[in-house]
Amino acid sequence: MTPDGTAVLVVNTDSHTLSVVDPDRLECLVEVRVGEEPKAVVAHPDRPVAFVTNHGSGTVSIVDLAARSVSQEIQVGDRPVGLAISASLDLLAVAEYGEDTIRLVSATTYETRKTIPVPDRPYAAAFTPDGKTLLVTHLHSGRVSIIDVTTGEVRAVDTWMNVGPAPGLGISEDGTRAYLPQTMAHGLGRNTQFDNTVFAKVSVIDLGTYEHLTAEHISLPEKDQPVGLPWAVALAHEGTELWVVNAASNDISILDISEPSRPKRRAHVAVADNPRGIVIDKTRGLAFVSNSLAGTVTAIDTASYEAIEEIRVTDLPLPPVLLTGKRLFHSSARQDVAKAAWISCNTCHIEGEQDSRTWLLQFTGDVPLGADPVVRRNTTSLLGMIETYPLRWSAEWDESADSEFSIRFEQFGTGLIDGDMHPTLGPPNQGRSYELDALATFIDSLRVPTRQHALTPIEAQGKALFESDGTGCSVCHPAPLYTDLKQHDVGTVVQQDAEWFGPTIDTPTLRFLYDSAPYFHDGSAPTLWDALTYPSPKSEHDVSETLSESEIHALISFLLALPLDVSP
Repeated sequence: MTPDGTAVLVVNTDSHTLSVVDPDRLECLVEVRVGEEPKAVVAHPDRPVAFVTNHGSGTVSIVDLAARSVSQEIQVGDRPVGLAISASLDLLAVAEYGEDTIRLVSATTYETRKTIPVPDRPYAAAFTPDGKTLLVTHLHSGRVSIIDVTTGEVRAVDTWMNVGPAPGLGISEDGTRAYLPQTMAHGLGRNTQFDNTVFAKVSVIDLGTYEHLTAEHISLPEKDQPVGLPWAVALAHEGTELWVVNAASNDISILDISEPSRPKRRAHVAVADNPRGIVIDKTRGLAFVSNSLAGTVTAIDTASYEAIEEIRVTDLPLPPVLLTGKRLFHSSARQDVAKAAWISCNTCHIEGEQDSRTWLLQFTGDVPLGADPVVRRNTTSLLGMIETYPLRWSAEWDESADSEFSIRFEQFGTGLIDGDMHPTLGPPNQGRSYELDALATFIDSLRVPTRQHALTPIEAQGKALFESDGTGCSVCHPAPLYTDLKQHDVGTVVQQDAEWFGPTIDTPTLRFLYDSAPYFHDGSAPTLWDALTYPSPKSEHDVSETLSESEIHALISFLLALPLDVSP
């Protein structure tokens, strides 16, 4: 909300717009075109100005709320997401997801004052009430960065291990608590069922001591269901209620936290497709929830817990088949895609990418004699997947419509096809269900982000080594896809029965390596250095005997530049 309470501001990622909603008339007043893929908005506390991060164009739009137009657009780092404002320090903080930095910008001159390196994938950001300390979440971990913006000092507070996604952040009005909606993964259990793979929770940090308050942590499924993929939080009724936005199950969990160590379910409110944001209007006694894949905002009475209005704020411009597929990808709300609204595609392939972890997966079909039906699988990014068929580590999918396998056996849904699915390498599953085809179309639409980038001298050296006969890297990983689209036994499968279909592995693309650790099919290489010095029978990836340490570092520098414009 704007500080004067006269407008609710809503970013519409697919429409590339900012909508301004009248909270009295419960209607959209205007829709303003901003940059590509807006992700977050914050209003200046003293001026009629709003700031919007544009994930796709790497900018922040300055919106004049009086004129209802963009007055200026400033260039920031790669793929900005969260932002927060400190009026006392005249600072706008921008979380640069693709750069792993926080950019501090003057909120009046819009000039960058400093950039601060932080851990991987900074996402949500919020200042403490005094405006001097910034909290930042990281999408693929339970770590929170605590930043003194006057000195640039960064300290880390760890919550739980194996957390991801961790997209949201809410701070109590008195500045004593931070509330973090999270999903914890339990990927290495052999008895994998829908309800022991991922767990929705809210972690709590004491902002006086910066301790993780395990006694106040909230296990959401024990308090309320369904609770698929908690994404955002807000506090109501003088901080005695916590409202949790569940992005996959399309609903709001409302919890009484007046006794912090004994939270209780207060209410549960269904909303529309893929809710991502919430704001509480104390004056009117309303909560406003942004439904990102419905193009609407749901207004909820905070006294009766009833949804009183669904306000259209944009007409989503996606073609019907893509919109249907995107909704299915992000949803756990239907029994055919997920059991008990527990898991969505987006739970593990976060925002179309991966979750930075390895899972034990159970194969339910026929496997070769003696093979273990349970294997370790490192989650792969789906970005650019259409260009690198076949799919999965053992190349056991030949079409994105084989996602029906994941829906049935990893999300435990009843499936989008009536009857039995065809074997993954058998007759096509495409064409048997409009909704499955729509899901496959959306997955195939995902693209690898690129940035303009001239090679540095060390990257150019690495490129020469990559293409040399001595390393042979480009034989199996030729440009521009950096994969030969074939399968090879490269010594990463130690025993033949360590994979469902033997030791051959589908050659992975090397694009996007800077954001896809760990490496190899089983996640056994935490870093690229480990991958390039991996001992195997024929030293397929071990270059430590042929390259010096400095040359290996140069090769890694080149690999981390992909898939950028890497011409010298």
